Amino acid sequence: MKKIIFSVLGLMLISSGYAQSIHQDSRLEQTPPGNIPQIFAPGIISLDNRFETYPTFSPDGNELFFSVVNAIWSQGKILHSIKQNGNWSEPDTAIFSNNNYKNWESFISPDGTRQFFASNRPPSTNMDIWMVERTSDSTWSDPVRLDNPVNSNAEDGSACVTNNGTLYFKSRRGGGIGGSWLYRSKQIDSSYSHVESLGNLINTGPQETEPFVAPDESYLIFTSSTRPGYDGWDLWICFQNTDSSWTEPINMGPSINTADDEYGPRVSLNGNYLFFTRENTGITMDIYWVSSGIIDSLKSTVFSSIHPSVKQNIQLYPNPANNTIKILFGTLSYKIAFIKLMDIDGKLILSDTCHNLPAVTIDLSGKPKGIYFLRIDVDGEVFIKKIVH
Repeated sequence: MKKIIFSVLGLMLISSGYAQSIHQDSRLEQTPPGNIPQIFAPGIISLDNRFETYPTFSPDGNELFFSVVNAIWSQGKILHSIKQNGNWSEPDTAIFSNNNYKNWESFISPDGTRQFFASNRPPSTNMDIWMVERTSDSTWSDPVRLDNPVNSNAEDGSACVTNNGTLYFKSRRGGGIGGSWLYRSKQIDSSYSHVESLGNLINTGPQETEPFVAPDESYLIFTSSTRPGYDGWDLWICFQNTDSSWTEPINMGPSINTADDEYGPRVSLNGNYLFFTRENTGITMDIYWVSSGIIDSLKSTVFSSIHPSVKQNIQLYPNPANNTIKILFGTLSYKIAFIKLMDIDGKLILSDTCHNLPAVTIDLSGKPKGIYFLRIDVDGEVFIKKIVH
């Protein structure tokens, strides 16, 4: 993943090129996924020997643009495919990406009239945000670099635009302790004249990046390696309160996040599917999709109580466990937590106390295999979970 830690330049070529012949059966319409993420359009969009990421769809869902990069992110192009009779066409290079510069992170506006993407083509000296406008059903205008203050002297990208034209994006300008923070710019009189940070609730450390905001701005999904999660880069989500502030971000959980990197979130315009990229760094990179029901479920969890519960945000990983298990407390603060691990007979195996730590790792090495119970008393709430070792 580029992960805003923009990779060192290298000479590796993008695997296998951009147009390949495939078996006809792989073009058949794919059964939509349920609650378990599936690779999107294997054999035509997602190939075993190619690194794909950042899908974006036209409003009717019948046109797809996505990025293809090499393993070290020194090269990248934006490809294009059309859905006809339920089948995706062989991807070709988008006309505005047909050059020797880096091009990725395309995003089509909700009304389908504009497409934003990141590129280092001249006059850009870093990755900047560029835009094309649709001129017909099949053509786009020449690319235009967005003016300051959206683009800065630092690296900018991952543009996402809402129904009212507000632009959300990542940038390394003056924040993130050398890494990336999230920003937005409201469209006023058809221009972006002011940029603001999303604030300390969102920008907690050096690597908050790649925002996707619902067209109505009801939720924000972003990528982070700063927050304690499932190792690597994870997807996090927060929701808009009635006063337009954001709720505390929460990890999207083990059904989405794994020990690999998850990033590049996008949701189809009809709201039915979440798309994201999963990468085993330098080995595999594919586009996944899953039912967006997880967003509704997480929203219910967040708004289930006026006073958010630390207990509700506790997550364990992995379970079943091998030699260690990690306790994730989420982003809500707490004063003290008493941790006890007991065997199936109720015998105390170990205990610990922590004070407002975001994560705690329990060492199970040397412990007999079997079933255990983990009890956490946190600020008067009790959390009990069965552990398989």
